[in-house]
Amino acid sequence: MKRLGFVLACVVLVASACSLPSVAPGTLGFPNGVAAGDVTASGATLWTRTSAEASVELKVYDWVLQPNSALMVPGDTPIFTATATTSAADDFTTKVQVGGLQPHHVYFYRFTNASEQSQLGRFVTAPAANDAASFRFVVAADSDGFPVDGPPAFNNFEVLNWARAAQPDFFAFLGDTIYSDSSFAPPGGVTTLAQYRAAHEQNRSFAYLRDLMSATGTYAQIDDHEVYNDFDGETVDPGRYADGLHAFNDWMPTNAANVLDDPTCAGGHPRYFHQKWGTQAEIFQLDERSCRSSQDPVKAVCTNPGPSLDLAPTAPSFLRLGAGLPESPPAGCVDAINDPARTLLGPVQKAAFESDLLASNAKFKIVLSEDAIQQFYALPYDRWEGYGGDRSEILNFIRTNVITNVVFLTTDLHANIANNVFIDKTTDPTPIAYEAISGPIATNTYKNEILNAFPANGEALVNSLQLVLTIQGVECRALDSYSYQLVEVNAGAGTLTISSRGPDGKVLSDDVIPTKKCTKTIGP
Repeated sequence: MKRLGFVLACVVLVASACSLPSVAPGTLGFPNGVAAGDVTASGATLWTRTSAEASVELKVYDWVLQPNSALMVPGDTPIFTATATTSAADDFTTKVQVGGLQPHHVYFYRFTNASEQSQLGRFVTAPAANDAASFRFVVAADSDGFPVDGPPAFNNFEVLNWARAAQPDFFAFLGDTIYSDSSFAPPGGVTTLAQYRAAHEQNRSFAYLRDLMSATGTYAQIDDHEVYNDFDGETVDPGRYADGLHAFNDWMPTNAANVLDDPTCAGGHPRYFHQKWGTQAEIFQLDERSCRSSQDPVKAVCTNPGPSLDLAPTAPSFLRLGAGLPESPPAGCVDAINDPARTLLGPVQKAAFESDLLASNAKFKIVLSEDAIQQFYALPYDRWEGYGGDRSEILNFIRTNVITNVVFLTTDLHANIANNVFIDKTTDPTPIAYEAISGPIATNTYKNEILNAFPANGEALVNSLQLVLTIQGVECRALDSYSYQLVEVNAGAGTLTISSRGPDGKVLSDDVIPTKKCTKTIGP
């Protein structure tokens, strides 16, 4: 199957040389592959891990065409070399900052230690800011790799094989890169630095993840399951957060410079950055976890007698009644959700994001967002809808300043849902942005989560949710599929196309109208 994906990638890319590296693993001294991260137009952060303390040498190569083929391979002479050491302090990982590279260019790299050598890596630098370049990338997240009596609990991360076959210019690994609180985790859960690191090592044991990260650059972001489910920066235990973040940064090719300073956030340094990809797109990566206010006071106000948390507090009365809920949520619930003093991003990150959005002259402003911003009411507490003040401020800022072609690419929900983004579909139905949510790599899908949480009436709740999504006018929904997004920016046509793709690499179909495909083209 790996070989088939490699062949397909070389066939489908018309008039383009294939540059995917071999999936041959490294030697035993480099057991976890390689990765390139936080790629810019002139550099990248290159990562690897050794099996024990070691001194390693990194070599970066320009590409050449393999004789008598259209296959890009490394040249004979490195254009960049560096040495580094690995130690237990960083879980035997190392990162090397590489600079001085050409924009929109393919590079290969490899780490060595005497006779030991790593897997061959590849990455593509971003186009120059004034370059009207086409490119493609993939988005995926939510990967629980814990085993159950040997086999993995869900799958072998097969969607990532198809994501790799698309030969993407980068991979947005958008949160929940591990599941520290998985029901399949070791007894007692994952709570210490060593355990968080072991969870990352468990996930990197999947060849499809290693092979994708070796084949392209990665923009990785922490969400909640790197620490524990639904945590917020305001109340998280500082030591546990520090350990989860430490393990994440050990195992992901992150650049430590891509943070802001905000003492109101957990750790004081939310991971935020933006990167131009030529004239056509600018990428904005948000940290929607470490600065957010606690959900607890809101949930306390939004609890019905019983007690039971209100399932759809922001929904209009007719939808609540149709779903079998009281006509109105508990008194004060909606006001608590919309309290402007509560925040999802924190003051520093929110100001930076707004300023950078306003300054962007790219045609498409692509926001890599861990949590959904579109409106569909069901249990909104942990996503943008549950932080109504920040949500309204950001969307009104986009509208007031006439910032066009803002596209949110989102994970976390474990479902594929694509729709326009409104302040409120009932009272203010003017589209402001677009959002495409991607389903999971390997964990319970949204549909199965509902069925498992509500065994007595789960099917009825799924049907009610489907009705709400229809009323909201969603363009496509697939609530029960492992998936990834393929995003293609076509500079010649002036378009951005998003397609949600399943475990077979094919575009998913809408749950309600199977003839409708989950693909969207924005522009020209």
